[in-house]
Amino acid sequence: MLKRLLAGLAALVALGVMSPPASAVAGPVRTGNLTAELVAATQGARAGGEVQLALRQAIDKGWHTYWRNSGDSGAPTELIWTLPAGWTAGEIVWAPPSRKPIGPLMNYGYSGEVLLPVAVRVPDSAPAGQTVTLRVKAAFLVCSDICIPEDADLSLDVKVVAGDPAPDATWGPRIQAALDAAPRPGQVQAVLNSGPAGLKIAATGPGVSGGAARDAYFFPYAPAVIDHAAPQTLDRGPEGLTLTVKPAPGVSTPASLKGVLAVDGRVYEIEAVPGAAPAGASGLGPPPPQPVSLDGAGGLAGALLFAFLGGVILNLMPCVFPVLAMKAASLAGHGHDRAAARAQGLAFLAGVMATFLGLAALLLAVRAGGAAVGWGFQLQSPPMVAGLALLMLTVGLNLSGLFEIGASLQGFGSGAAARGGTLGAFLTGALAVVVAAPCTAPFMAPALGWAMTQPAALSLAVFAGLGLGFAAPFTLAALAPGVLSRLPRPGPWMDTFRKVLAFPMYGAAAWLAWVLAVQAGP
Repeated sequence: MLKRLLAGLAALVALGVMSPPASAVAGPVRTGNLTAELVAATQGARAGGEVQLALRQAIDKGWHTYWRNSGDSGAPTELIWTLPAGWTAGEIVWAPPSRKPIGPLMNYGYSGEVLLPVAVRVPDSAPAGQTVTLRVKAAFLVCSDICIPEDADLSLDVKVVAGDPAPDATWGPRIQAALDAAPRPGQVQAVLNSGPAGLKIAATGPGVSGGAARDAYFFPYAPAVIDHAAPQTLDRGPEGLTLTVKPAPGVSTPASLKGVLAVDGRVYEIEAVPGAAPAGASGLGPPPPQPVSLDGAGGLAGALLFAFLGGVILNLMPCVFPVLAMKAASLAGHGHDRAAARAQGLAFLAGVMATFLGLAALLLAVRAGGAAVGWGFQLQSPPMVAGLALLMLTVGLNLSGLFEIGASLQGFGSGAAARGGTLGAFLTGALAVVVAAPCTAPFMAPALGWAMTQPAALSLAVFAGLGLGFAAPFTLAALAPGVLSRLPRPGPWMDTFRKVLAFPMYGAAAWLAWVLAVQAGP
């Protein structure tokens, strides 16, 4: 029987290995947190002309993707085309972005539905009547409390026609509307000056004149020219407006500043170059209200307080609670052995702090190298997610009694159990941090956002505060005689409680498996 089962599994694996890779799909593709689709504005294409395509993203509620400049973190959508010989694809026409603040950080991107047009050039030699398949691999970084890289292989069949192709009734008007809404150059003129308050962008033209602008914001194309998170001060004038933006560290006056100027819902592409500011570009008008941030003299103290509170609340997150519940059962198993309980509490604290600071140091090193990563970046790796899912499943099966690792609940892992509960507590603290990383508790975002804009020493201090808050409930419970004296004595109830704790572990394994399916496909 066992031989037949193994033979059947081997056959299934062989079929999976030998099966051809999935081809691009014509029609909507569900990637996990959005639906992607390649659509065309016309029913065909003419030789020597262009066919206007668009990548449609229908993004789930609560999630977003990124603009060409993602801001302080994130990554823009990327397209890799596979086209017939002679066919060429142009650049993405980026839709106007919206601001995506995360604490004191500022990102730029899209929510809901967005169309990103791309023009594809048809060669003169394309014969009428021919149908070709245009293929593209689209890669997205889709973010909410966590960021998940997703991709889709898309395709579209296009027929070459003799005359002008008829417009597509569904997508033609929508793609044209997306093109009309995209920022265009030449409508607004801008000059750039540097002053004590920062870089001043003075804009004039019909779209910004009259002194009635209520809101204005500049989205730069370059990622490291201005401080994205700093407030932009608006000053109105009869002929235009002036925006004061804070330069990025190390930037004085750039040779030019190119990007999108959004004024009361209208967008313009501008390129501000150094020059004399027009007389009518500034005048009366109070600056907009300043957002609350952690900057200033109390920045570090506020960030440490927020980090500690966020770490305490993080214990209640669904991705963390199963691990801590298992360790709480281990603490209860000591009954009134205060020395052993205190040793476990301190070992758990050490595991939490070592892992928090280690992950933070790695994150800072990766960001210093130019990569756009955020807290929880390790769970963007499918192998890491797969390993954690298997670990959670193994722990759940062990708690259910399918097999035994060690003789008690003092720890998990055969090596930890063999060496006693202290090592098990240390490893539990490390695992809890790794699993907790994709979760974001209240107060965490402002603290982590502030930390990622500071020097390494201050950043590590904030992460240490987060670790102390995260470890505080379990460690204080282990050190407090009053809490220990109220714990029930060891007995038969522990075996039942152990089996009950298996189910949160199964839930954590299922959640990680879902994340893995989103990342790597079902």
